[in-house]
Amino acid sequence: MKRYIRSFLSLCLVLVFALTAIPNVSAIADPFFVVGYTTQKSIKKDDKVSIKVTLMRTDGEADDITVVRNVDDFKGGTESVKVSCVGGKYTVPIADLQYRGEGNTLSFTVNYDGQYQNLSVKIAECVPYVEPVEDPEVPEAGPAPKVIIGARTLSKPVAANETAVITVEVANVGKTDIRSAMITFTPSDSLMLLGAQDTFYLGDIRANRSANINLTVTATKKISSQNQSIEAELAFDYDNNVAIVSGTARGRVSVPAETGSDNSDVANPVPLIILTGYSYGGSSVAAGSDVLLDFTFLNTSKTTAIENVMLKVSSGVDLTLSGSTNTFYFDRVGAGSARNVTVPFKAAQRISSNTQDVNLSFSYEYVDREQRASNTSELSISIPLYQPDRFEISDPVIPYTGSVGEEISVTLDYVNKGKSEVSNVEAEISGDVDAYNPHLRVGNLESGKSGTIAFAVTPMLEGDNQITVKVTYEDANGNVKERVFETTVTTMAFEPFDPGEWEDPIGPVDEGNGFPWWIVGIVLAAATIVIGIIVSKKKKKAKLAKEQALWDDWDDEMNTEKKTEAEAQPETAGAGTEGTDK
Repeated sequence: MKRYIRSFLSLCLVLVFALTAIPNVSAIADPFFVVGYTTQKSIKKDDKVSIKVTLMRTDGEADDITVVRNVDDFKGGTESVKVSCVGGKYTVPIADLQYRGEGNTLSFTVNYDGQYQNLSVKIAECVPYVEPVEDPEVPEAGPAPKVIIGARTLSKPVAANETAVITVEVANVGKTDIRSAMITFTPSDSLMLLGAQDTFYLGDIRANRSANINLTVTATKKISSQNQSIEAELAFDYDNNVAIVSGTARGRVSVPAETGSDNSDVANPVPLIILTGYSYGGSSVAAGSDVLLDFTFLNTSKTTAIENVMLKVSSGVDLTLSGSTNTFYFDRVGAGSARNVTVPFKAAQRISSNTQDVNLSFSYEYVDREQRASNTSELSISIPLYQPDRFEISDPVIPYTGSVGEEISVTLDYVNKGKSEVSNVEAEISGDVDAYNPHLRVGNLESGKSGTIAFAVTPMLEGDNQITVKVTYEDANGNVKERVFETTVTTMAFEPFDPGEWEDPIGPVDEGNGFPWWIVGIVLAAATIVIGIIVSKKKKKAKLAKEQALWDDWDDEMNTEKKTEAEAQPETAGAGTEGTDK
């Protein structure tokens, strides 16, 4: 028994001496952590910047510290700085840093109370240097310019031997600029151009712009027909995003003419039809909307009426007739008279071009010297179209209120309800917060596309933090648009964790460098339990041995008595026999 007790006590002493060598766990915990930093918005290779890092500590101390720079992704900078605690925070200024162009880690060591702790922080504003790479993809060829050649209506038809000035207009209604344009005119047989040239240089004509030329013509002595014209051919260059290529466009300018008294042997002039005005409800038409095209045509002849006038209206895929026939009939239009026509259209939900031509084809009859004749006339009207913007963005959503230095999310939902793609969508956040990535590029969003723009931000002020989110994009018409949202996030002051507030169920723990007596107490308690078990087993064993000895003694006594009785019985029997015989 004593031998077991001595062995167990020796084991306890060995455990006690081993535990004295265990370092204090609370002493090796790292008390410092990074709560934020401030610097410029973008840091590129070789840029010199200054960064202020904000630290806090969890051990409740407020002694001065010394911060020493380590080898990281920046060159130069302040090597060592001594910092004091202000308002529970340490603001560490590191100036004259130069970004290496790779990575984004700023590393340093904090020296405090004879100890040290290594810390690092990721600088999200760093833009790693990327070697420029030529794009091997061949750009897609752009559209050719769209040209309309027309002329202003003359106040009266040109008579024989009469000179007139015609203003010819060349309009670029497409999206591509025209370069080095040259136009050539070819008049009909009864007209002559005055001047030494029939080709004119117009230069450059930008998209949605036009150029005018004053053309002087004179009628011949005899005019063969009242329907005279001038053919125009335009040659130009344009950039299709791949190369500079050549293009051409043609047009016809109608010139009304009349015959004089000297031309009695010539037939009467043919009545002509021209447009005197038109409207479609505004400067342009939105995709998917209803359009009322209203126009007026005029019989230019002062002497001859036109009869059985048939008008056929046609358009492209972006405009369709809405509840109306495309053919109109007029029994008679007198000399110099006009008629008004209204045609309802419906614009396509998704347009393919910014302009749509409506073609007007006239066929009619007239009486010339008691002989019935017929003629045709082709006119057109250009209607500008645009795609409405239906790109919707919700107000910013902040899921919960946090503490200063605690990261939260700011989200905005978006959906493109329009029929066309929205291009180059970008979002930027600013204000009293520090964002990991303040500028997000969403890209192009086709029709029906929806999603969420999400920022991860850290509020820097206690109380109300003002936040501004700006979203820019290009609509289907190429116009740059901007949406600005403002919101506020309220944050509480950061409260560092105090280890003393946590109640240990085992009991208070000495946070100093003293001996861990609580561990010794556990060991002694365990030893007491083990010794009690051993002693109990020994007592039980001794009791059993004593009871067994008592039983053994009783057995011996019983055996002795039986033996004595056995020996005494024969002697008694012999004596009796002898007495009887006597």
